[in-house]
Amino acid sequence: MSELGNEPDSKQKAVLERHASWIELFFDLVVVAGIGQLAHLLHGSPSWSDVALYALLYLAFWTAWATFTMYGNVAGDRVRIPSMLIAMFGLAVMMAAVAGIHDNHALAFAVAYVAVRLLASRVWHNGQIVVDWPIAQMSLGVIPWIVSFWFEGETRFWLWTAGVTIDLLIMFVVSGSAIMEDAQEKLDRIIKVRGFKDERMPELEALHSDRAHLAERLGLYVIIVLGEGVILVISAASKLTWDSTVVSLAVGSFVLLSGMWALSLLYGHAGVPHLQPERFPARIDMALHCFTTGAIAVLVAGLGAATEHGAEHTPANLRWLLCGSIAVYFGISTVAGLFARSDRRWLLGWALPCTAVPIVMGIVGTHMSATWIIWVLVATVTWQNGYEYAQVRRSRRSAVRLY
Repeated sequence: MSELGNEPDSKQKAVLERHASWIELFFDLVVVAGIGQLAHLLHGSPSWSDVALYALLYLAFWTAWATFTMYGNVAGDRVRIPSMLIAMFGLAVMMAAVAGIHDNHALAFAVAYVAVRLLASRVWHNGQIVVDWPIAQMSLGVIPWIVSFWFEGETRFWLWTAGVTIDLLIMFVVSGSAIMEDAQEKLDRIIKVRGFKDERMPELEALHSDRAHLAERLGLYVIIVLGEGVILVISAASKLTWDSTVVSLAVGSFVLLSGMWALSLLYGHAGVPHLQPERFPARIDMALHCFTTGAIAVLVAGLGAATEHGAEHTPANLRWLLCGSIAVYFGISTVAGLFARSDRRWLLGWALPCTAVPIVMGIVGTHMSATWIIWVLVATVTWQNGYEYAQVRRSRRSAVRLY
């Protein structure tokens, strides 16, 4: 059994470190369009069913994107460009179908998703096993989607939900190392029964991700989602009279998105605030990234709608889009910190309060304008950034003393 992608030493890392390729950057352009299309589901006065549908479609889109992101990460220079382009086209079809998801476009969305997932499972050679993220090769969650071809309406959406749930369970529960050991045991039994000559001996390859490159790819995705927020705020503000309310909303939105950029990338990992690189297995990093960016995308849609409302009373659903997305964002960081056994002072003084404040705002902010809500969220994000900045300064001073 051979091992691919074993950790190189520090000198090799300096030589082997790589960055996103041109095909990977081109592939990510579909995310720009995708986040914008999904944001339309939350425009106006979205109901809870609209939010649930958004979450379902986002999880499907992210999973399809991630399977080829992992392929590009592992394959490196050997990546098959035609496969990447076909997958990109499939994702584009999925996003084009979002606008008519309640009508005849739902079938197109499902067919495109199934096609991308099946293609993703076939780009690997026989005997290769992606240890760091097994879902890249597994198609069990696709089965309910295929069944949904013959159904319509809510039944179809429930089948999609079943498929996405299966994928999430695989991400959190299934260990690639366990799959590798199981596959090796099965192969050993087959060899023992059938017998092979040396030149025909089957062999398994354990494929590992390039964690530094993967972190960059996940970070680029976060930047794209945040950038979509800037675009939506600019678009909304351009249609309004620039009075003090609109200016305050626009500035607050920009500061909020900037603060989340710092927490997600400067002081975090995979889009998760306070998360340290390689603290968890890659499959957990991927799952955390999925939920965190989903929350950021909801906030992005909310900021665009909030700018349009201006000084008007903020509808309850819009208030909860803004507050709920920030609460989920910090809640994920808090849960990750608990499992990573982060400093208790950070958990009690920063993580939990930053999760609780948006929830309280959602409950008591009934008569508050979007301007006030956004600036309270800015203060919450700034509070967390203040802690992280102080920690960096403290570490630098300690390093200088040691030197």
